[in-house]
Amino acid sequence: MTKVMQKVLLLLLVVAVTLTVAQPADAGRKMPWTKFKYPMLGEIAMPDYTRVELDNGMVLYLAEDHEFPTIGLSAKIMVGSIYEPAEKVGLAGITGEVLRSGGTKSWDGDEIDLMLESMGASVETWIGGNTGGAWLSALTEDSDMALKILAEIMTAPRFAEDKIDLSITQHKAGISRRNDEPSSIARREMTKILLGEDHPIARVEEYDTIGSITRDDLVNFHSQYFHPDRMHLIVVGDFDSDTMVAKIEAAFAGWEKSTTPLPNDPMIPNFPRTVNIAAKEGLTQSQILLGHKGIKADHPKYAHIIVANKILGGGFSSRLFNEVRSKRGLAYSTWSSSGTGFRNAGNFMAGVGTKCETTEEAITVVLGEIERMTTELVSQEELDSAKDGILNSEVFSFDTKREVLDRMVTYEMYGYPDDFLQVYQQQVRETTVEDVLAATQELWKPDRLSILAVGDPELFDGDLGTFGMVNDIDITIPEPKLTLDIPTATDELMAAGQAIMTAGYEAMGGKKIGGMDGYFGEMSLDLEIQGMALTFGVEKTIVYPNHMKLAQKTPFGNMVQALDGDVAWADTPGGIVDIEGDDIQSLLEEIEKDFYTVLRNRGDISCQAIDQAEVDGVLCDRVYVTGIGKDFILYCFDAETHLLVMEQTKGADMVTGAPVVAKTMYSDYAVFDGIQVAKSIVILHDDEQFAAGAVKKFERNPKIEAGFFSKP
Repeated sequence: MTKVMQKVLLLLLVVAVTLTVAQPADAGRKMPWTKFKYPMLGEIAMPDYTRVELDNGMVLYLAEDHEFPTIGLSAKIMVGSIYEPAEKVGLAGITGEVLRSGGTKSWDGDEIDLMLESMGASVETWIGGNTGGAWLSALTEDSDMALKILAEIMTAPRFAEDKIDLSITQHKAGISRRNDEPSSIARREMTKILLGEDHPIARVEEYDTIGSITRDDLVNFHSQYFHPDRMHLIVVGDFDSDTMVAKIEAAFAGWEKSTTPLPNDPMIPNFPRTVNIAAKEGLTQSQILLGHKGIKADHPKYAHIIVANKILGGGFSSRLFNEVRSKRGLAYSTWSSSGTGFRNAGNFMAGVGTKCETTEEAITVVLGEIERMTTELVSQEELDSAKDGILNSEVFSFDTKREVLDRMVTYEMYGYPDDFLQVYQQQVRETTVEDVLAATQELWKPDRLSILAVGDPELFDGDLGTFGMVNDIDITIPEPKLTLDIPTATDELMAAGQAIMTAGYEAMGGKKIGGMDGYFGEMSLDLEIQGMALTFGVEKTIVYPNHMKLAQKTPFGNMVQALDGDVAWADTPGGIVDIEGDDIQSLLEEIEKDFYTVLRNRGDISCQAIDQAEVDGVLCDRVYVTGIGKDFILYCFDAETHLLVMEQTKGADMVTGAPVVAKTMYSDYAVFDGIQVAKSIVILHDDEQFAAGAVKKFERNPKIEAGFFSKP
């Protein structure tokens, strides 16, 4: 058979199969799928559930479902970051994390992990902006124990110090990385613009607010806000409702109602337009947001503005998508949000990411589309498409019993009627083009939309001044405030500081230090990073004034950094690379801030004496040194021997990059070629031990081979 004949035969077979499938039912073929009944898309089935209010005020929503032998429980509680003090922003989030990780009166956090793992169960807790909660999932046979664990977590948390420290470290890491993503910068700064940077909803964590949080703060925050009459509990799964109610009553027995009312919710302001630029060099794209105050979901035009937003920027068929992306090619994605909220008014916003060179153009187009929504009727086709999209998407937002009951709890907590969802859906169905225009004219004010662009202003196609006076937003992450009490410098204090430094110079080696051209030191360093015990070998060679080589032997491979006058390089597991710009300056500063360098150059450095203090049981003379690099150095010398006891400065966490108070403790001195060298050192980060080192070698004025500092 030829290939042509094969193709013909294959075509005939396809046609025959198609005709067979297409035969009507009366031809004898059974079609059972014609008997299936499908609900109309857009309908949300309300599950059978029982609502019970306990004597302690806790409200239960229970929905039995015996299809699988599992139970899911979710709790919502009226607590959030809106209640935390301004000087301790981050407290709520840390409390929500350590509530679970920090253990309870009966078990520590690690024991709870093992217990849950053995059961294949999970328990999680969290606290957000204005709501907190918990989640439990377990097999029916393990649900009693899982419920007991959850109840203790909510009512009797241990708040273990080590878990608090871990959470604080993780939050500091988040602060250090918060400017990595332009879209995150835009959302954060736009919230500040619309609400004010001191508004409880707009406040952000800083190193100082996180660093000020103590265990007592967590205990007090929990005690003040965690009470049964502020909690709703949803239980779905394989259980008997009456039995489950009794179990919950027993598990939470003794948990007392609140005795004071919650603080009033913060007011949502309504500011006029501002135009803002958050400059970030190196970006080729701008992240643009436009926004103003929105509405609560109880507004009479809530459903209509949801429909309007769907038409404006709610999907691939929206006006913004078609105009900004498809027609003009200004962006890959663009969107808008309706600006509605259940507890507070939201923020109506539109966003677009575009090339820096089309920033002003993109803003103009988005503003034009919003204004057009307030001046012209939308088409019936746009309206029908938007309504179908909203009603159909709602189905997938409520495709489980827990999701439906979770929304029911939201309605109850914030004072909405039980049938809010059904009424809202009906209002969407009945929305007309006239309703959309009336809603946008009342609620959207293009001339009051504040504007924010995150990008490189040098590349913008305009200065954005056409939209109003431009504000420059500083997104620099504030460093922790200095905790030292430094008096105003006087001639007397400066002279006393020089005297202390000179005494240290003489005690540590005097002329031997003054006549040093450089040195070589070798030490081992034991440290722990994310639970791993590691040992590093460190060799440091300095030749004054501007040559240094630092070689490290690590478990991950050997690394070298070298400064050869005004050039620098590094040898890493990834190969040899050049070091440039600010990184070269950092290496120069490392030489300048080396203790022996400071002693040699003390007469040219600002050295201010401050009050004596005990350091690790030793009375010390203290000197506050500035003028070397960007940061200070605090030296603490033994008041009797004048040997260095501690050096304090600003440091950075090796893993997270977050700033820390770095202290190096020196002890066990020995003489190497006439110079006092501490053989034992301990490095503290925020007063927690980070590493311990032992000096193995110290050589004054080492012999250096030609090319030792040169790039290979």
